[in-house]
Amino acid sequence: MAHIYDTTIYAEYQGFYCEKIEKDEKGRNIFRFWSNRKTSDEVCPCCGSKVSGNGIRKVRLIDVPLVPGEPSVYEVYQHRYRCRDCGKTYTEENPFKVKGFQLTKRCVEWIFQLLKYRMTTSDIAKMMGIHWNTVRKLEKMRMEFAIKKWDQEAQKSTYRPYYLAVDEFAIRKGHRYATCVMDLARGDILWVGKGRTIKDFRQFFDAYAKTDYLSCVKAVAMDMNASYNALVKEYLPDAEIVYDRYHVQAQFGRDVLGKVRLDAARAHKETAKEISADGDSKQQVQQEKKLYSKIKKARWVLLQNKENLRQEKQQSLNEILDTHSDLAVCYAMKEELCALFQITDINEAAQRWAKWFDAAIHSSIPALAKFGRQKFKRLDGLVAHAKFPINTGRLEGFNNKIKVAKRNAYGFRNLDFFFSYIRFLSLPKGVIHQNL
Repeated sequence: MAHIYDTTIYAEYQGFYCEKIEKDEKGRNIFRFWSNRKTSDEVCPCCGSKVSGNGIRKVRLIDVPLVPGEPSVYEVYQHRYRCRDCGKTYTEENPFKVKGFQLTKRCVEWIFQLLKYRMTTSDIAKMMGIHWNTVRKLEKMRMEFAIKKWDQEAQKSTYRPYYLAVDEFAIRKGHRYATCVMDLARGDILWVGKGRTIKDFRQFFDAYAKTDYLSCVKAVAMDMNASYNALVKEYLPDAEIVYDRYHVQAQFGRDVLGKVRLDAARAHKETAKEISADGDSKQQVQQEKKLYSKIKKARWVLLQNKENLRQEKQQSLNEILDTHSDLAVCYAMKEELCALFQITDINEAAQRWAKWFDAAIHSSIPALAKFGRQKFKRLDGLVAHAKFPINTGRLEGFNNKIKVAKRNAYGFRNLDFFFSYIRFLSLPKGVIHQNL
């Protein structure tokens, strides 16, 4: 019998037994398992003939520690055999070992359970007494198993996505991006790839080229990235392209309302300088400076819906619009732009969008005219919102989940692992927590 911490242990498992536990120089508990199989009972797996003993093979495996921080090691002594007829040599099966890892099956199962509870890779490695990279490999194996099973079930089922969303997210600083494709109905990520160019995005369609999984797609929501537009038209000719309303409205607020607001504020600042240089009334200088500050701080007042503003904010907004005609025109165009996305009749949407662009292009405001000329090329995708009122909001929300994952991990060195992790995070909980 083996004695450790005043405990008597005797273990026997699938033809192996342990009667001795020792501690090595590193303080680890060593369990020595010996085979109790008889050579006379063995036959060659190739020809079925009798075999002779051909030595002993020792394999060291990491097991669950008896005490946290004190790893346990299995030393498994396996018989080697040699066939008397064909000369084939082989080693008896090791019932403890997991293929591809120097770990016991019980240890791997523990690691999978700890991963389910979102324990960090470093903490698991310290607790189990194994290398950090080994835990990472097991985590990747678990994710790929869940993703593969989910994809196989999706291909076999009759379900096919109708609406997709495409968007990019930053991998790290320095304008390094990756592209995500989401099924808007189920919320799972279909594909993640590095880059956002036509060449990069084409890999998504190549991945599904041999299947009919995208055969029922009716519409694809996206921002106004030209590469997304071109490839969707090429590979999904029957699908409508729908440009995301929030990207359009955000760009209008930044490139039109923002620029016109700052130009108006700078005009007051220049006027204050001129009045001060001429030695005129200080009261006029102070008035111009107040107007400069008021308009400079009016960004959110101009961007918010008017009905959501408090009374004092509405009064301030009205004062700014009454004295600044360009801002008043851009604000009215912004309100009309928001109303256009509420239309559900395709013919009405086409007419009103055409009138809106005509008014923008022929306005005397450079920023508004430039915006109108640029976005008029995307008229079909904007009108399509009336028929398919979808957007990339759900994918944008998932992008925040990706950012949190990056922060928690302090960044990812391996992009393949990172992209698998993104797909894994989008799967339903029942799939994430299933056993291998």
